[in-house]
Amino acid sequence: MEAIINTLQATLNQTNLHFTDKQVTWLLNHVGALDPAIRDDLVYQLLGRGLESQAFTDSQKQQIIQPILKEHWLFKSIEEPTNDRVFLRSFTALLTTEILLSDTTHPWLTDTTRNQLFDDALTYLVREHDQRGFVRNKGWAHAIAHGSDLLGVAWCHPQFPISQSSRALSAIQTVVQRQNRVFVADEEARLAHPLIMALTAHKLTDNELCIWLQTTNQLLIKELNSTDLTSIYREHNWLRLIHHLYFWLPAKNIGRLIIEQISHQYYDKNGYLDFNS
Repeated sequence: MEAIINTLQATLNQTNLHFTDKQVTWLLNHVGALDPAIRDDLVYQLLGRGLESQAFTDSQKQQIIQPILKEHWLFKSIEEPTNDRVFLRSFTALLTTEILLSDTTHPWLTDTTRNQLFDDALTYLVREHDQRGFVRNKGWAHAIAHGSDLLGVAWCHPQFPISQSSRALSAIQTVVQRQNRVFVADEEARLAHPLIMALTAHKLTDNELCIWLQTTNQLLIKELNSTDLTSIYREHNWLRLIHHLYFWLPAKNIGRLIIEQISHQYYDKNGYLDFNS
């Protein structure tokens, strides 16, 4: 094992990448490794760079896609209590993101496979319940952040059907409504970013975004209870999400006005606008 690790580490410094089938197999076998030096710094880096630079052969690309499609890595043990399988799921989300990015620039997926990956991207955040960010001795699980990255890349893919944009909006709303603690690893920005990506790719209209902002805010207000900490945490997460969105939106975008109104309501409710008190 040490020999192949050393060889792959040397590959990191190469400009023109090339992989043997044995190396691809080893990389795939360690997508969910618990050692972050292996998982993050070696496996993900090489798979991502290899896909970006078209370094894998056609058969190797099929080898990479098969466990995602056939073994459902993205959903492995997802219904079970918090477990280490989250690293396989979360880094499969990142790997799928790289696959869709490479397909965007050099199409190689079949329509059936591409549509399956779109559906996986729309489903993953809805089903993923592991809220952890950094895990001691094991590195970043960060499933919500990585799932958001996947959703954004799928959503703005040229072949992504606009008719599915409502599912993408619903997925983000579900995460916000379900979260039972304050985000601590900048997940709010990662959840907001797919919205900007979709707007830029013309997969989402300004009007659709505004309706979503208003609807989601009303749902959270309806659930808000001053004695229920989880509802307060959700409001906190929501405000941070829309404030990230605010600064990414164009200056004259109507979504900014909606966010200003939501923020003003919050500040007024909590007495932040009463300067005489």
